[in-house]
Order: sequence, then structure tokens, then C-alpha cells
Amino acid sequence: MFFRRKSKLFKRWLLADVLMFAIALSFAAQICIFNATTKQNVVGIVYGANGPVAGVYVSARGDNGSGFAITDSSGHYTMTTGLKTGTYNLTTTSATGYIDSEIDSVSVTTGQTTSGVDFDLQLSGAISGIVTDAVNSSALNGTVIFANLSNGTGTFGFFGTTGSDGKYDIATNLPTGMYNVSLIIAPDGYIRQMTTANVVAGVETKNVNLALARSGILSGKVAAPNGTGLFGIAVIASSDTTYVGYATTDSSGNYRIATGLGTGNYNLYASGDGNFTFYTGTVAVTAGQQTSGINMELTPVTTPPMPSGTITGRITDQSSNPIRFASVTASGSNGTGSGETDSNGYFNISSGLKNGNDYNVTATASGYYDASYATLVSVTVGQTTPNINIHMTAQPAQNFGTITGTVTGAPGAIPEFQYPLMAMLSLTLVAAVAGKLMLKTKRSKNADNAS
Repeated sequence: MFFRRKSKLFKRWLLADVLMFAIALSFAAQICIFNATTKQNVVGIVYGANGPVAGVYVSARGDNGSGFAITDSSGHYTMTTGLKTGTYNLTTTSATGYIDSEIDSVSVTTGQTTSGVDFDLQLSGAISGIVTDAVNSSALNGTVIFANLSNGTGTFGFFGTTGSDGKYDIATNLPTGMYNVSLIIAPDGYIRQMTTANVVAGVETKNVNLALARSGILSGKVAAPNGTGLFGIAVIASSDTTYVGYATTDSSGNYRIATGLGTGNYNLYASGDGNFTFYTGTVAVTAGQQTSGINMELTPVTTPPMPSGTITGRITDQSSNPIRFASVTASGSNGTGSGETDSNGYFNISSGLKNGNDYNVTATASGYYDASYATLVSVTVGQTTPNINIHMTAQPAQNFGTITGTVTGAPGAIPEFQYPLMAMLSLTLVAAVAGKLMLKTKRSKNADNAS
């Protein structure tokens, strides 16, 4: 069966539901990823109950730069770039068995070393339990559990992952307090659940168990009027504030929502992200059962492209070597367009440019000072303005300050057992931080050039 199109008002409902899922997916990362913003240089040692602690994130953040390092097997951390003259806040993150700590207002001078910036980590509490199927009590493997303070503050909390026996534990960044313990994402076929746990620093709170109710399953196809399946369409089933499920269509247009659906009547939405019309319908769901063949048809939205002129050119260094991945922007009173250079340094800006004779063409690239075309550029719709070539100057190596210190911890830290998924999540966090640092570094350099 196919559902009929309703009011565009439902788009707002869809967006709200998508945001709910996005928040759930990113919530753990908000706790685990510290607010580093650029690279930095720090040297020190992290100590725990039995000596140096490896794998602890140490970060420094300030108005003039930032960075991070991870302690090695000897507990040493080193930050060698990114710390210009200024004041910084230093933070430790993800020290197993301990609470994250921060030291504020550390002064750094370019070319000099600031030493004696030492941490004394306090013991974390711990939460442990088992996650099972509420129907047959079987253990659920690979489920990510998140604990955060019940009062809503996001400063403290961490996550853990169940093993093949369904057991999990969380023993990092949990000071004394009441915590909400919940699933970040429900495993396939189940509904998310939350419980609470009272935590005391240095003590493990055991038997914080979660028995997950089974979810109903919705499946079907989203297609164009000619029957062609549509890829990447967001499909959301929502009953009320209690139950909601989400899926994205595959290359054949098929979708399957298999989490978060209890027994009830649902509004089903499909959004074409502006390329197709928006549809909604209703469907009944029974927990633990599959409802298949819930198909939807979306009509393409035809929007003619806005007429534009084109600007082409090449970005090179002072030796006329091409600069790849340079961002090029043309801005004028009648429009704005952008493009990126290819491996030979060539760019093409062919949208957003109406008739005008005041377009300023600028180029930015990592490792180079921002540069602009010598004169304003004229653009005519339907025509190409060629040879807008720009030479960029490489930035010299920068000098930074250094911070050194040690991190010690109270004895009796509670260990965490690890599973492969936990290791994967940790690697993902490191990659996210590194990517964020590189992006912020580029922005910082651009800002310095502009000043």
C-alpha cells in the first residue's frame, strides 16, 4: 500500500525526530571528547595507584591555541605545537578509574617551557551490571551503555560496552552522585531503557541491570512514481514521546526500522531532503512482531537551477606549483559562489554568480597565507570569466611554548574490563579529536592572517 501526501507541517515533526536521534548518537562523544581546538606541545608524566598511567588524554586550551597528547607506557605526554603566548586551561580525560581533572590559568610563553603543571586525580566510582532480553533473559552483546549525572549536568559521565555475557562496567569519570544509566542506541530488535544508580567515589555499584523489551519491526520500500527505489531517504516512525524509530533506505529503496517501537499506532514519515515531496501515513505496530510491505511513493521536486556566470582559474604557490584542495570564494553585491582546486590547481565556480563587476575572489589553503585576485572581477550570467589566477605564499614554521608536568592518582582505582567495541569507540574518539584539532588549526591560521 502507498500513503498519500499530507501537509508540509509534518516536516517540522520529522526534523525534530531526526534531531532526537542525532543527540542520542553524539551524547557519549560530548562527554568523552574534550574541547581541544588546535595542536599543542606538552611534556609530563601521568601516575596512578601503581605508577605511571598510559593512555590518558591531556589537553590544553586557550584563546591563542590548543592541543592534546596521550600518555605513553611511561606516563609521559608531550605537546610540541600550537601553544602561543597566552593563558591555557589543562585537562585530563579518560583516565580509567579516575575523575577528569582540570588546572586553569596556566601561562605559556612562546619558545619557553612552563613546568610543574601537575595533576592529582581523584578516584572514580563504578557502575556494573548485565543487559539481557526481557523475554528469555539471554545476554545482549555489544550494547553501549552510558551513565550521566541525573541532575542534567554534562561534566561527568562515561560509557561502557557489554561483552558476550551481557556484562558491562563503567569506572571512569563518575564522582559521587545519582546517575541515569541508559543505552546510547538500542540493539537491533529492542527498545532503549533507562535506570538509575547511586555512585560513591572509589566504590563499585553492582547489579545495575537492564532487561530490554523487544521492539516491533517496520519494513517496506520508498520509491519514485516509476517504481525506482530511492536511496538515502530518512524514514521515521513516531507514536508519541514514548516510542520512536528511525531508518534510512538502502540502494534499492528498502528500509527497516527495528528498534524503539512498542505496541501502538505510529505516524510514519519519509523525507526526500528537498529532492522529493514529503509523505506521511499511519501504521499499527506490535512489539516483537514484524509489519512488512509498508511502502511509500515520493514525487521528485523539479527546481530549475538559478542562472549564473562562471569564474575559472588556477591557484599556485610562488614557484608556480599547483595547490590542491585550496578553497576559492567569489563574493560580490549580486552573489556568492565557491569552489575547490583539483590536483592541478584549477578551480571552477559556476553557481551563485549573477551579473556584476565587483566580485572579490579569494583563496585559502592549509599551510599558506590567504590570498586574493589583484582586482575585482566582472561576471556575466551565461558566460565564463577565465584566467583568474592567484599565487599563494607558504607560511613559515611557527614557534610555540611548552608545558610540562605530572599526573598522579589516588590508590585503589577500579579497573574496567575492555571489549573490542570499546576499543573501536576509543579510536573513533581519538580520530574525532584529531580532525577537530586540524580544522580549528586551519581556522586559527586564517584568523591570524586576516589580522
